[in-house]
Amino acid sequence: MALDKKTIMSLFIAFIMIVSVIGFSLSFAQPAGEKLQYKEHKFVRTQQGLRTKLNDINVYFYSFPRDIEEMEFDEGAKVAVDSARVIWLSYDPQDEKAADIADTFYYMEEILGRVADVYVMRGLTNNTGYQLPQVTCANASTTVPVLVLTSGNETRITHQSGCITAAAVESKDVYRAGDRILYQVLGVMS
Repeated sequence: MALDKKTIMSLFIAFIMIVSVIGFSLSFAQPAGEKLQYKEHKFVRTQQGLRTKLNDINVYFYSFPRDIEEMEFDEGAKVAVDSARVIWLSYDPQDEKAADIADTFYYMEEILGRVADVYVMRGLTNNTGYQLPQVTCANASTTVPVLVLTSGNETRITHQSGCITAAAVESKDVYRAGDRILYQVLGVMS
């Protein structure tokens, strides 16, 4: 029985799709319940992310602290987030990573409010057509910093005149930058 070209091509495509799904699944296979230690903090790998307990509250992160230690985080930015009790979170809704940034800000706001007692206000660097206020580095002060998360050529966190800029190269770096800032505020990293 000879197979025609259409049947061979269909089988080949089906094979590629099946192997792709298996490969994708295996790339996320991580041992559930794996315990990790970072300084005095204990983490457990779960399906929801890395869980640790801070101020008797379970908190979930995307990145393990050791994996983001090398991320550039200048001293001015560290001082600004360490002393902040109120902070603006702002981004450009037209940014190519806007959905990831909004997601990161959502979980940052929740954690900062529950664990660190930091009041978060949201804004947009370009609010044309949106209800949120326009908030840029021009709104930053030493007592109420503005954190702007944006796409960039390198992943790093910098500071200038009360404005903290977190730049991310890839979508995963958006979450890594959010975790790095949270770890700083929460005293997990310094």
